[in-house]
Amino acid sequence: MEVRLLAFKTILCLVVLTDLKGAQGYLWPKQDTYTTRWDKVNVDDILDSKRLLQYYFNCLMSRGPCPPDGQELRRVLPEALNTACAKCTKSQIEGSVKVIRYLREFEPKKFENLADKYDPQGIYRRRYLEPPPDNNTA
Repeated sequence: MEVRLLAFKTILCLVVLTDLKGAQGYLWPKQDTYTTRWDKVNVDDILDSKRLLQYYFNCLMSRGPCPPDGQELRRVLPEALNTACAKCTKSQIEGSVKVIRYLREFEPKKFENLADKYDPQGIYRRRYLEPPPDNNTA
């Protein structure tokens, strides 16, 4: 009985090792990404709470106290806008899209204030929010 168990374990190890031979091991987040420390923050909870939304808005506008995740966002936001979020993780992109859509639809004044602060020339608004030009000349 012990011999069968040992044989099974050996075969299992060989299968696993053979399967991993071409893999790179555990898949860590990309090296050039922003910190994933706050990726699990529930954006919906913030958007559903007027008080929390105002707190984060004041943080981003440099008008009040700022939690660590807000400080990090305020620090990386200019670069993320400039690079089309090249260093963002999937969940950071999804959260950003959700927040932008919410602000544009339900809090347009807050959106405009943030856009004026982080995009005073309107470069990113033209790049990300305006529809592409119609190249059909027919």
